[in-house]
Amino acid sequence: MNGDSGQTHDGTRGPAPARVRHPGGRRRLVRLALALSAVAPAVGCRSQATRRADVQAIQLTDMGGYLEFVARQRERDQKSKVGAGDTRAKETILEESVRLEIDGYTYHPNFLEFSLGGLFGLLQQSFEEDFSGRDRSSSDDGTIIEFDLDGHFFKKKEYPGSVFARRYRALEARPFQPSIETTTTNYGVLWQYVSERMPTSFQFSHNDVRLEPLSKEEEDGRQTDTQFRFETGYRFSDHNALSFVYNRQSVEQEPFKLDYDLDEMTLSHRLDFGEGHRHRLDSEFNLYDQRGTFDIERWRWREILRLQHTENLRTWYQLEVLDRTQGSLSGVPPIQERSYLLSGALEHQLYESLLTQLTGFVQKQEFEAGADIDRMGAQASFDYRKKNPWGELVADYRARLQREERSGGDVLAEVIDERRTFRDPQPVVLTNPRISTSSIFITAEDSFTAYQIGRDYTVRRIGDEIEIERVPTGFIEDGETVLIDYTFNLGGDFTLETVAQDFGIRQNFDFGLSPYYRLRWQDQTISPQEATGAVADDITANILGVEFRRWSLRLVAEYEDHDSTINPFQAIRLTADYTHRFDFGATGIVKARWSDFNYDPPNERETRFFTVEGRYRHPITSHLTVEGVALYREEQDSLSGDDQGIDVDLSLEWLVRQTEVRVTYEFGAFEDDFSENDYSALYVQVRRSF
Repeated sequence: MNGDSGQTHDGTRGPAPARVRHPGGRRRLVRLALALSAVAPAVGCRSQATRRADVQAIQLTDMGGYLEFVARQRERDQKSKVGAGDTRAKETILEESVRLEIDGYTYHPNFLEFSLGGLFGLLQQSFEEDFSGRDRSSSDDGTIIEFDLDGHFFKKKEYPGSVFARRYRALEARPFQPSIETTTTNYGVLWQYVSERMPTSFQFSHNDVRLEPLSKEEEDGRQTDTQFRFETGYRFSDHNALSFVYNRQSVEQEPFKLDYDLDEMTLSHRLDFGEGHRHRLDSEFNLYDQRGTFDIERWRWREILRLQHTENLRTWYQLEVLDRTQGSLSGVPPIQERSYLLSGALEHQLYESLLTQLTGFVQKQEFEAGADIDRMGAQASFDYRKKNPWGELVADYRARLQREERSGGDVLAEVIDERRTFRDPQPVVLTNPRISTSSIFITAEDSFTAYQIGRDYTVRRIGDEIEIERVPTGFIEDGETVLIDYTFNLGGDFTLETVAQDFGIRQNFDFGLSPYYRLRWQDQTISPQEATGAVADDITANILGVEFRRWSLRLVAEYEDHDSTINPFQAIRLTADYTHRFDFGATGIVKARWSDFNYDPPNERETRFFTVEGRYRHPITSHLTVEGVALYREEQDSLSGDDQGIDVDLSLEWLVRQTEVRVTYEFGAFEDDFSENDYSALYVQVRRSF
């Protein structure tokens, strides 16, 4: 069949339709295809340019801020009872400021997300003081600049990081002293490499704190701390890991001359082995080099082996070798020490009722100056807990044996950062032999805030022990933990043997009553008896008490008979705490403590202490809240004299829409055998957010 024939729609054949020919059509189609191929990239470029134009370099997600006015006024009055002169002082501070806050990101939140805040304002402050008819005054006008920057980049990558820079101010009210203004500036950077096999991090920070008392009679202070930390490791498996840590720190503090630099490196390894990987071996090598006010050079090697024999039986062993050279710029010659320690422990758990532990150790200390100390000891402990028809019975028992042999001449040693907690009315007791009281130096846990003897604490020697008491009007608060540095003489030729037992039992009845009894017994023997450098302390202390808990009420009564060679006493302690929530939304809290200590000769003394604290918070409406706190303290001491004081704080907070108003009034009075003190303070803050 030729091309002229065709087929109709009904299936019959008919003549083929005529074909129309366009000689130039194919050439025009080719030209159109070429034109489209040339235009397509240009169109694509314009589309990509449009998309890039939609992505902004900086995108703000939130903006805000506030206007603020702050007024502070504080007055104090001190009248001397011993002719030291009277003092009246008044300080006033006014602040007007504006703060702007911006949140946003650069290109994308996962690239760089930031938060930026800045405060700018004016400051007017004045201080007036009248000391025995002599007037002193000072005033200052200035500006306020604070800022706060936080940036986080690559948050969802394997290498996230962050940077920060801050400056903020605070006004610290001090009892019976001019307030002190602190300006803190810190900045730093943190970078991490998130890896299953080799996690790594880098951190740098710098902190600068300026302290400016409002009274120009006091010297300004400054505290700086610069830290660098690098940490990395390698995980061979989930049960085999190696880690390395390097720390670098520089510390300076004025007017207390505290200045040192330190470098520390720690290389450690962890290996889990045995069936189910239930055993572990931890190895550690540490290098420590500190130069400045306190000089310390140390290397330490430590091995700890933990074995899980059965589900209820465990043992662990420790070997430690330490080489240390320590001295300070305060006149203490450097002390070089080499120490070897080997210890072991066994722990057995019988059901949930009885936990038994047996421990033992041997230690040898060698000092280049000629002194040697050999120690060995063992301890057995039992902790018992059993449910019964009335509640739960809890008991524990510990027996300890220790032998210490010292030989060699006098060697002056240092203790740095011994951690102790002040709890009124009992003092902190240092028990090392022949402590030099003039070497005692106390700081807060931050290692920067230094406390002064006389103003913040007092020191008294009782036998061979040192007692440190806090001053109620000082900077050390009741319940605060501090760091204590001091020097002592560790030399001598004697042997000290100690046998000690501790026992406690307590029945917790289901209806809230818990009577208890505790015994502490210690017997010490020194040979030869005329040896110097240590004082034996035989102790028999019996404590009988009862505690009652019911809903929000807690009552405790306790009696202690502490028979001691060095410092015997009898004590009665009473405590009561109660919290009540009213139906209309208010909350009230009352806490009270009373104690009576009677010290027997040769340190005869009687101390009675009483304190009561009340708190009340009442949200009158959803926008208005009032709160009040009152504290009363009274102490009668036959040795250091009597004192009593009261402190009252009243505050009001009003929040409506974007306006906040806070008003606080404080009043305090304190009296002892030397002076009468009272102070008052008014604080007003008005803030308008936008």
